[in-house]
Amino acid sequence: MPTKKTTPKDHLGQEFIIIREFAAPRELVWRACTEAEQLAQWWGPRGFTAPVCEWDARPGNKIHVVMRGPDGTDFPMGGEFLEVVRPERLVTTTGALDARGRMLFEIRHELTLTERAGRTKLTMRSRVTKTTPGAGQYIGGFEAGMTQSLERLADLVADPAAREIVISRVIAAPRELVWQAWTDPKHVCNWWGPRGFSTTIKKMDFRVGGTWEHTMRGPDGTNYPNKSTFKEIVPLERITFLHGGGREEGPGASFTATWTFETVEANKTRLTGRLVFPSAGARDFVVREFGAIEGGQQTLERASEYVAGMQSKPFIISREFNAPRDLVWQAWTERARFEQWFGPKGMKMRLVKFDLRPGGLTHYTVTTPDGKVMWGKAVYREVVPPTKLVWINSFSDKDAGITRHPFTKDPWPLQMLTVVTFAENAGKTTVTVNWLPYDSDADERRVFDASHESMKGGWGGTFERLTAYLANAR
Repeated sequence: MPTKKTTPKDHLGQEFIIIREFAAPRELVWRACTEAEQLAQWWGPRGFTAPVCEWDARPGNKIHVVMRGPDGTDFPMGGEFLEVVRPERLVTTTGALDARGRMLFEIRHELTLTERAGRTKLTMRSRVTKTTPGAGQYIGGFEAGMTQSLERLADLVADPAAREIVISRVIAAPRELVWQAWTDPKHVCNWWGPRGFSTTIKKMDFRVGGTWEHTMRGPDGTNYPNKSTFKEIVPLERITFLHGGGREEGPGASFTATWTFETVEANKTRLTGRLVFPSAGARDFVVREFGAIEGGQQTLERASEYVAGMQSKPFIISREFNAPRDLVWQAWTERARFEQWFGPKGMKMRLVKFDLRPGGLTHYTVTTPDGKVMWGKAVYREVVPPTKLVWINSFSDKDAGITRHPFTKDPWPLQMLTVVTFAENAGKTTVTVNWLPYDSDADERRVFDASHESMKGGWGGTFERLTAYLANAR
């Protein structure tokens, strides 16, 4: 018998229900379904690519995707977002376009995601709402094509840890302040990037759809231009953006970054960055090429140091020394020299350990004129010859633990951020010490702020000892 010729009416109202379970959390599947860079990796049957993927998941936004077949043929598709309920429901319309950009048919899709025990069930209910005489071949292959697409999606979300970099740090500051430090460009430029990097922000349009353009400059002078587009902003909770950037005239990288802000206890905030790459290979590339993991951890360290300065007035003291910078630098960085002068006037230092490098520990005792002994330690963050030293110092014990100030009952900060800079002019060197409470609470900052006058005496006496040492040093 001859095959009955189908008509548009035969497909109108036709329904498809496709159910698939993924071994991945719902949030990960949701991002793969709503972020253009991820969707382009799985949309379409096997062997297809998506060189054009305009997919901004907000109600009312238009959809434009071009699927390219293995033979190079393009299949353009249009549509619209009708409903977006993160991370559980997505309603869209899609349909193939003819050569003039006219819709050949339209299918309404209702996508729902449910999670159980770390696995996600995807249910797609699709119904043909419009059709034309040329649509039959496309509608007939819809179910098979979508099934293959979801198989590709399963491959994409499998083993998400292999495609992610996650960095996190608890910062001793209220969430509102950490949010401000992250979202205001006048703050961001002071801490964004690994140690030794500087950041210049050309534009930071902090809104959904806005762009953020900045250039990071490395210690060797290499520029790293970056451009990101903000996709989601939930005030005080979450920021998501699509990122692209890399070495100037060199390799680049793209990923989706989600930063979350979580209050863990009073005046402490966990700041977490989750970077999702298109593949495990892309993730491994940025780790290898750009040191992304260590760089991310250093960036969060710098953020915590900067936020400390937003909460307390720093103690700053400077002194000019009649000596070249190289000699002054040696006095601070060579064990035999440092031990001869460092510490308030009348105190005697003994170095138990002196490991001057980023991450290195200096462990020492200071003996007062009346014979009292106190322990201290410093953990170095930055060593930039001959211009800058950064360390975290604290009172300590013989085992290099952290202890309270031994000679006061007031809550002196457990840890202090110390930044020392060295500037040379006409053979003389100006040393500037910037001192701040680090990871401190309100009581510690109050005691610190009330102690600036006594700190002038302590650091002033230390500088006097350095002056005397430099007068005879060679």
